[in-house]
Amino acid sequence: MHILKLALSPFSWLYSIVVYLRNKAFDLGWFSSKRFSVSTLVVGNLSFGGTGKTPMILWLIKEVFNANNAVVLSRGYGRKSVGFKWVKRESIPEEVGDEPLQIFNAFDQLPVAVCEDRSHGIERIVNEYSPEVILLDDAFQHRKVSAKANILLTTYLNPFYNDCYFPKGRLRDHKTQANRADIIVVTKCPEDLTKKEAERIKNRVSKWSSASVFFASLKYPALNDESFTSLRSAKNLLITGIADASPLESYLLDLGISFDHLRFKDHHAYQASDFSNLNSYDQILTTAKDKVKLEAVIPNQFIQVIEVEHSICFDQKDELIHLILRKTFNEIN
Repeated sequence: MHILKLALSPFSWLYSIVVYLRNKAFDLGWFSSKRFSVSTLVVGNLSFGGTGKTPMILWLIKEVFNANNAVVLSRGYGRKSVGFKWVKRESIPEEVGDEPLQIFNAFDQLPVAVCEDRSHGIERIVNEYSPEVILLDDAFQHRKVSAKANILLTTYLNPFYNDCYFPKGRLRDHKTQANRADIIVVTKCPEDLTKKEAERIKNRVSKWSSASVFFASLKYPALNDESFTSLRSAKNLLITGIADASPLESYLLDLGISFDHLRFKDHHAYQASDFSNLNSYDQILTTAKDKVKLEAVIPNQFIQVIEVEHSICFDQKDELIHLILRKTFNEIN
């Protein structure tokens, strides 16, 4: 592995130069960015997935904004369609992408749209709605739009400042771009994260960004006695097609729940041929993101979704909410 990383180093160096120059072109005004009158909030990262962007969008809708006055705009990664599309109840992942469909299913009244051209998408949304805010999912690298506020996510185990550029590592953008963030959330933190460790991380982040830094852990559901007993006694199959399934694995193992695990690449498009012996299992465990694709090939009654959400550490949820609102709506106080 060390030899492979050494061999990839020149390509990573070239990649870092390319993304640095691209960003510099935007900074110098050679490439134009457009700012809209409607409030826009970006949730993004510097790496290739696995930082918890979709759970953060869901957290923002639940804790900060109202589904009646916000719209989510996503690229719709993995879809086979092009152009602007509203996510509807009859939409399928191939048409709108798995994560936009997951977000739409989580809230009854929340408008969700997909468009690879975020500027065009914002214009369509403003023409058809009058939202107070548009949440831009995974748009940190889409610099043709200058958002009112940017939330950057990075993980506790692989923070951006320790990562390497693609293909040696998982960074898809330059580390210097962390300075464009208004808020940085370090995700997937251990529940026993100490304030001393958090301060150490903040100090490392401060070398790249002046953004306010918060910390979040993943919170899984507290099972009732009936569900707990059922899972522990059943023969379970865990199916995941996400960037990092290790937190979910740890959650189940800590509860003493045994399972076999079928792992697929992130955004995998499930087909019936992917599975051969499902009848030997009592139930299928999966994520909400995977469920929107699995239910087309597996009978829905066998699927149990393990929900997950962000939990803000150190009782700083209210402080984070206040800062998000202030940055998004340009409030002075």
